Amino acid sequence: MTVVSRSGLSVVFNTEPEDYPVWSLTPFYGAKVLLSDPNDYPETTVLYKYVTTGAALDIKVQPRIFQSDDELRWIKIENRGCLFHDEGNLQHTSRYSLETCKTECRMKRFLDTCGCIPYKYPREKNTRFCEFKDLECLNNIRVTGSAMLPCKPMCYVECRDKNYKITSDVMPLLSDNYPSDVIKDYNLSTLSALQVFYDKPTCTCYKQTLLIDFVFFIATYGGVFSISFGASLLTFVEIVYVFLFNAIKYWQRQRRCHPT
Repeated sequence: MTVVSRSGLSVVFNTEPEDYPVWSLTPFYGAKVLLSDPNDYPETTVLYKYVTTGAALDIKVQPRIFQSDDELRWIKIENRGCLFHDEGNLQHTSRYSLETCKTECRMKRFLDTCGCIPYKYPREKNTRFCEFKDLECLNNIRVTGSAMLPCKPMCYVECRDKNYKITSDVMPLLSDNYPSDVIKDYNLSTLSALQVFYDKPTCTCYKQTLLIDFVFFIATYGGVFSISFGASLLTFVEIVYVFLFNAIKYWQRQRRCHPT
């Protein structure tokens, strides 16, 4: 059940506690809310919160946006330290992201070590999902921490990206805060509510731009040199020309005086 309000998104969950089996390992009745970029695999930087029955969870989102000018594409990746979305070489998507790159790196490590990948990851036709017989190998990878080793090739951050920081408040679920046609047929003790909205009307934006390139360097410092010393790039070319001209004449004169 979803209610779209003017200040965000409101959702009412019917968690149905009576459907939980007695052997369930879940320590509470309620819902787990995940917050992530829809273009990324929700594993590396995913944020999550829990909301129990009879409670209302307010999540305040604080986004941060990162932008980069197209001029940075001319700089080597190792120097700029980031990749645009149309760069990189990922197997399961044409849109590069740091999270997806790390996920594919982890998948490759599982496949190389255990010959399979866990069921939650996408797979190719010629690969298999891990089974009970592979649990020992998977557990060894997690215990030794080899699944978290640095990726080769290295996964770079995105030149254009957005991430989120969240704060939350939990309050009792009150029927007055929701339309009567949404909750009238339910017992409030079996429902959970969620409201997601932006914390501020503005957000923080970081921009990466190229301040100085070769053309800017020549135009700026060439102009300063010209004003300060009455010289320019043309003057430098003339000096080189005169030097080479005199050197050639001297070489020719030496050949005439000392013929071979």
